[in-house]
Amino acid sequence: MSEIEATTIRICKRDYKIASDEWQPLYIKKLGEILNNEIKQVESETKIADNYKLLIIGALKIIDKLLRVSERKTGSSQLVEEEIENLNTRIKKVL
Repeated sequence: MSEIEATTIRICKRDYKIASDEWQPLYIKKLGEILNNEIKQVESETKIADNYKLLIIGALKIIDKLLRVSERKTGSSQLVEEEIENLNTRIKKVL
């Protein structure tokens, strides 16, 4: 069995070693770059200094972008449909 090569990425001015049997080192670096750039943008827009909060908000923004792309591809919004169902349930309880 071969050893998995660890790749170093820099997020919020800290280095992290990531090893994966699914991702190639260059892909890991690209993922890290995307996340770090998103975090830098959040930091400049919000002036949040807490790295943990920046990481969470940056990750949420990336997930939001992915969901929007997915919704455009499928032509439906699962989140909107779930919210409509939730509101219908609440309305039925009131009636």
